[in-house]
Amino acid sequence: MKVSTHELLLALRAPNSGWLAALVCALDEALQDPDFGEPQRRLVRALLDAGHVPGAVAVAANERLERFEETVKDLHSLFVAPAAEPAAEAAPRPKLTLCGNVA
Repeated sequence: MKVSTHELLLALRAPNSGWLAALVCALDEALQDPDFGEPQRRLVRALLDAGHVPGAVAVAANERLERFEETVKDLHSLFVAPAAEPAAEAAPRPKLTLCGNVA
């Protein structure tokens, strides 16, 4: 089956297309990963064809995703400098008084 770019673009404009957008983004990332090969693609096709995700698979996938998120968070903290501490409140500036000499 050929992917219709125009049909997908039109579908993504719909207000209720959030899940479609999330799936397309995830699929785009997966297809760029060399580890996402034909065996994984067959499994995804089978899930789509079945029309549901078995409960045990959903639970295992959520657990795996949590571990993946932690790994990404750990890697991110290695590459990004920690946020700067908020600056202590500066002492109030003294008020200047202008004095004039009237002669």
